[in-house]
Amino acid sequence: MSTMKTFKKDQVIAPEGEKAKNIFVLVDGSVGVFKENKKISVFKKPGEIFGELSMILNRPRTATLKALTDCSVLTIEGELDDLIKLYPDISKKLIKTLAERLAHTNE
Repeated sequence: MSTMKTFKKDQVIAPEGEKAKNIFVLVDGSVGVFKENKKISVFKKPGEIFGELSMILNRPRTATLKALTDCSVLTIEGELDDLIKLYPDISKKLIKTLAERLAHTNE
């Protein structure tokens, strides 16, 4: 199930430690990833997927996701198997996103 949500600047989208049941797709605005109140990453390109790692690994979120500006986010809820079946285009983008992050980490 997918839902469009809006968040105000500085609003927490997903807190560290939360059991992940969804992933997010940025529609507009920007989102920060915070670990121990330190910003470690930013998502600002429409279509970027974030919050996926915890859902894929079925682990609590390892960082807090917070709106850096007012933003709109598509929230996709469900299990990974459901996501793959119901949203094949997003599944392909998710694979590409993970591969790009891995390549960037290895550089």
